Parts: sequence; C-alpha cells; structure tokens
Amino acid sequence: MNTLPEALNSLTNTELKQLLANFSDSKKVLRKDMMVAALLDDMSETGLPRVWAMLDPCQQLAVCEAAYDANGHFDATRFAAKYDQSPRFYHPARSGYGHGPMNVLNLFLFEHGGTYQLPAQLRLRVAALCPAPAPNALASLAALPEPGRQAGEDDDEMPTTQRNTSQDALYEVIAMLRMVDQKLITVSDKTRMPGTAALRAIEGKLASADFYDPMAACDASDQHIGAIRPVAWPLLLQASGLAELHGSKLGLTPTGIKALQAPPADVLRGIWKKWLTSTMFDEFNRVDAIKGQKAKGRLTPVAPRRASIGQFLQRCPTARWVDVDELGRFMRAEGAPLAVAADAWSLYLEDPNYGALAYTDDEWDIFEQRYLLCVLFEYCATLGMVDVAYASPHNARTHFQALWGGEGMSFLSRYDGLMHVRLTDLGAYCLGLSPTYVPPSRAASCVLSVSASLQIRVTQGSLSAEDVLLLENWASRDSADLWHLDREKTVLAVERGQDTAQLEAFLQSHDKQPLPVQVEGFFRTCNKQGKAMRVLGASVLIECVDADTADLIAGHKDTAPLCMRAGKQHLVVQVKHDARFRKAARALGYGIRE
Repeated sequence: MNTLPEALNSLTNTELKQLLANFSDSKKVLRKDMMVAALLDDMSETGLPRVWAMLDPCQQLAVCEAAYDANGHFDATRFAAKYDQSPRFYHPARSGYGHGPMNVLNLFLFEHGGTYQLPAQLRLRVAALCPAPAPNALASLAALPEPGRQAGEDDDEMPTTQRNTSQDALYEVIAMLRMVDQKLITVSDKTRMPGTAALRAIEGKLASADFYDPMAACDASDQHIGAIRPVAWPLLLQASGLAELHGSKLGLTPTGIKALQAPPADVLRGIWKKWLTSTMFDEFNRVDAIKGQKAKGRLTPVAPRRASIGQFLQRCPTARWVDVDELGRFMRAEGAPLAVAADAWSLYLEDPNYGALAYTDDEWDIFEQRYLLCVLFEYCATLGMVDVAYASPHNARTHFQALWGGEGMSFLSRYDGLMHVRLTDLGAYCLGLSPTYVPPSRAASCVLSVSASLQIRVTQGSLSAEDVLLLENWASRDSADLWHLDREKTVLAVERGQDTAQLEAFLQSHDKQPLPVQVEGFFRTCNKQGKAMRVLGASVLIECVDADTADLIAGHKDTAPLCMRAGKQHLVVQVKHDARFRKAARALGYGIRE
C-alpha cells in the first residue's frame, strides 16, 4: 500500500468508523467511500498538523521513525528496544480487558502482512513536522563504579569481580598448544568435550584461576556452575584446526605445530577467525538447563549467530565498559540477526509437555541474551578479547523463574553473572579494528645465572608463568630454582621451526654476564642438527625375492628413476611414484604382492 487512499480502503467499515470517532467534528456517514473521503480530508496537507498534535510524544516518535526509514517501515521490536516504550494503537478498553477502538496513530501507520508502514505520500509531510530521530547509541563507561560493586547496589547485593583477560590469553594459548602437543588432553570422540580429568589438568595450566571456583558450594538449587575456560580451550583449538583427535587424545595438526612459533596474538586472532565459521559444535548447548536442543532443526545455524555478535563487538568502544544488557538492547534496536531458537516449542525446561519455552513473554531474554552471555564469557574472554566484570550467576537473572520448570532453579546458565565487558586492544586486533598489536612490555621479575655446564639458576626473584612456559620448551627443571638446557627438547623445538634466538634473548636479558661460549655453542649445534634431515615424502619399502631381481629392477632404465636401493633385496619407492613404479615393473614381468 503505497498511497493513503489504498491504505484507508484496505480497512473495514468498523475500523473506519473507529478512526472517524476520534474527531469531534466528524459527520456520521455510513458509506465506505464517504468515510475514506472524510479521513483523507483530515489527513490533507492543511489538516495534518491538527492530527499530528493529537498524537502523544511516544506515538510521534514512532511515526518519525517510519518517516525517516528508507521504506517507511515501523519495527515495533526495534522501537521498544531503542526507547524502552511502545506506542499505543488503541484507546483503553472500558472493561479493562483487551483493547478499545483504534486511535489516530492508525491514520499514519497501517498494518500489512504483520508489519507497519507509513504511506509514501505522508513521509515528506511528517518529516516537515519532526526532525530526524536520534540514532541508536551504545552507552559505555570509562570505569566501573567502585571496584567490586555496581552503581546503586545495596549493602546486601552480591559483589562483583573484575578480570582483565589479555595477558592470561597470550600465555594460555601457548600453554594449551603445549599440552595438546604432549597428548595431555583427553576428549570425547562424539562431543569433543574434555572429561573431568582433562578439565583438572587444564585448570592447572591456566595463568590464573577459572572465573568461578569449581569446588565452591552450590546454593539450595544444587546447580553446579562448572568450568568455563578449561572447556573453551580444547573446543577453540579443535574448531580452529590447530588440534585434532588422535585416538582419545588431542594432538597438534601441522598448522598447530606452526602456531607454537607464531606470536601469541596472531594465534589468538587466527583462532577467532576460524571459530566464527566452524560448525564443529554449537556453544548454546552449554546452556544445558534448556533441553531438547540436540534434535535436528531445533536451533538455527551457528555461524550466522557468531558473525552477528562479532559485528556488534566491532561497534563497542575499545577500553570502555559496556553493560551486557545494554549491548543486548543495542543489538535488538539495530535489528541484529541473532535468532537462536528455530522451534521454541521443542525447547523446554525439565518437561517437554509443560516446560516449553515458547510460553515465555521474552524469547530474547531466554535465547539470544543467554547465547550472547555464553559467547562473551566463555569464548571472547578466554581469547582475551574482552575484560569482564561478573558476579555469581545464582539469582543474577531471574525472569526465567516465572516459567514452568524454572521456579526451582537459581540460574538458567552458568554465564548469568556476567554484567559488563570491555573490548581490549587484543580484541580490537582479533576483530580487525587495529592492524597491529603490541603486547605490553613486562619488567624482568628475576635474575638468572647461566653457567658453562648449561645450567640456568634463578638467583633473585622468581620466574613468572610466562618465563616458566618459555623455559619448559627448551630446558628441564631440576628444582624450584634450577634448570638445565635439554638437547632433546631443543632439537625437537628447532625441528619444528622454532628459533633459539627467543631463548637466547630471554637469558641475556636476565643475566648480567654474557652467555658462556659453551651455551652459545650448544645453541649453534642444536640449530644445525635440528635441521640436519628433511622429510621428502612418504615411501613404500619393497622386498624383492632375491638380490638378482633387486639388481635388475634397480638398474633398468624404466624403473631406476622411480626407486632406490635399501640393502641387498630391498627397494624404496616414494608414494607419489608408487603407481608408475608398479606399472613399469609389471612391464618387465614382475608383480608386487601386498
């Protein structure tokens, strides 16, 4: 309906009478064409200002939003998120139930196919009556009010914890890769999730404790919060192609081996980019109080959801705190494509017959907001992209408790306690907002003494977690303050493309004396011998029936270029030449049995 006459003619006689009743000077007419003509006169260029004045401020805002929309559309959901109010389309009902007759807002915004639209001929007239609406804005804070507490909290409110994440992530990504390289992480071959023992092992390698204490006592609902970062790391490494299943344990892929020598920030950025498009798992499954998720068609595809959150993270200001509820409101007002539930009737709490989540009056709170909390807390914070401020999830978000099955639960997800996030410089780099990332410089925390016997002794201070991680790659620990350079470890590191220059620089920066010549010689030898051999490709070892046959095949002009001697009766053929070798051997009259 592009014109006002078309829009009015689409209404019923009853609706037209209700609209005419809004004007005290309207004449009582019965014919539809006369009622339409009367309303067109009220909405004429001269009559429009009077009708405009009959709208309340909220209704005027709604019409203005449609007037400045490219297609003249009014989106009720986005409007409510932007202004925290909704316009009234009807007068109050006399009985208190339902709604009364239509008010004059219906002369501007006409419902058609489930949407509201302002006729094209009214847009310029309305625009002349009101300025363009202010754009939707994301509120943020330079600092949180008083560490450990939120603004306006009473003394009995639960305290909050602030956690800066970038430094931990830069350390942990290398520590996790090393764990995978050493086959220390066992995961399920179906879910790819780490088990209890693996979670404990990962927890022990984190730079700092997980966000919540896994041993903390639960409240009366007996809900366990569980692990967050120890779960995220194995999933992220698998989704990004850095780790893969080797039997029941994770092992590094060739890309994962290369990541060991790359700058940690680049590894984290690569993980984020790969994770965005991975379909290996759906993190909404981690909101495990919501049942019925596993059947096909219950949830929307995961990649578009991740992309949507990534796009809105890019709109967050760096180094400023954003309330996660404000971020959700901003996303709704912008029309973010973040639908999670494809079939809300099949998703439920406790019982599929009574606890269907389609009964909620706020699907965003149940699905989209919980998904947003999960991605921010478990994945973005683990990768060091956002700092977090959080409280206990118990009774942090209680709207869901009004639903059947929710009354006995104190939280819907372990992420319910997340209150604020702050985009970090590392996060800006991962999101592509910054072209480079320079990790903060760190003052030396200890003094070392490196001896000619290849020993490294801590003489003052103590090694940081990052220092220990570096040394573990090249040296073995003899005691709390004593290490020795390990030839096997060093050769393995060089073999995988790592350079001893990083270790040399570390030792020189922590030892007041020059490195002993024996240590420098050790590094030169390991750098040379670590690259002494090179894999050219996989080969097949073939045993001939006797030495004469081996001599004949190895010396013939058709087979000689395709094989090499390996003893009296053996030949070696590269896999890439295997088919050609077999064909040439058969042409000479010799077959090969498997």
